[in-house]
Amino acid sequence: MPRGPAPEKGLPPPPRFDPPAPWPVGPARWEFRTPLVMGVLNVTPDSFSDGGCYLEPGRALERARQLEAEGADLIDVGGSSSHPRAEPVTAQTELERVAPVVERLARESAVPISIDTTQPAVAEECLRLGAHLINDVSGLTCLDMAQVAARHDVPLVVTHNGWALPGRPAGESLMAGLQRFFRERIAQLDELRVRRVIVDPGYGFGKTLEENLALLRSLNGLRSLQRPVLICTSRKGSLGRIVGEPDPRERLGATLSTSLFAAFQGAAMIRVHDVKPFRQALQAWQAVKAAPREI
Repeated sequence: MPRGPAPEKGLPPPPRFDPPAPWPVGPARWEFRTPLVMGVLNVTPDSFSDGGCYLEPGRALERARQLEAEGADLIDVGGSSSHPRAEPVTAQTELERVAPVVERLARESAVPISIDTTQPAVAEECLRLGAHLINDVSGLTCLDMAQVAARHDVPLVVTHNGWALPGRPAGESLMAGLQRFFRERIAQLDELRVRRVIVDPGYGFGKTLEENLALLRSLNGLRSLQRPVLICTSRKGSLGRIVGEPDPRERLGATLSTSLFAAFQGAAMIRVHDVKPFRQALQAWQAVKAAPREI
């Protein structure tokens, strides 16, 4: 498999994921040679940056087509906000929001569909309708979700969610806690025959600003897990605090910067709301990276 240039002296190698074979995911085959772009489609009334924009199925489908045209490698459909202050919704309500969109996309889209849910019943039905991947931000607090993934033989995203998980033991560093958490979850999933696991260290999920930034800076610490790493900083509140911008939709520059940094650090998948600008930034970065050092 082709490799990029050797890392600069003094820097550890990035946690690039090289699977023994490509992953077949719906209509795609993922080789993880370059970061995959996951486009966000929130079919919710209360998501922090675009709540209510795509609640109507027709608008959601239009937005999904736009994300695909802009270069999304997969589309992440969610029917429940993951913000800790959001009102919880029942599985039935969540399905009423996402099922029509997933079913239509499964017939029409040329890219895989991810279902962003913490409810196994929602994941089960959406996989039956044609979704190809589960994105569970709960921290896998319910192992029924793993059983759903195993039954359908689909990849599963496991997120370190500081809001839902116990605190770290005294003296344990953030990276040590992440490594311990993911090793425990991977072992559980291996027993349940879930082989394709994507790890998300949970930027913005119950972490301080300093911890979020340290997480990005030290992604290399997840290299030993030998699993693809997903990162999502897109429009998040910590970026607003860094740049002094209260409007999530006006945080594009901060999103591009942190997302590109995560890609440089070896993240295999980047989740963003604004696919076209990030795709352009990623292509430009890759062109610079591939250029000769001297001419």
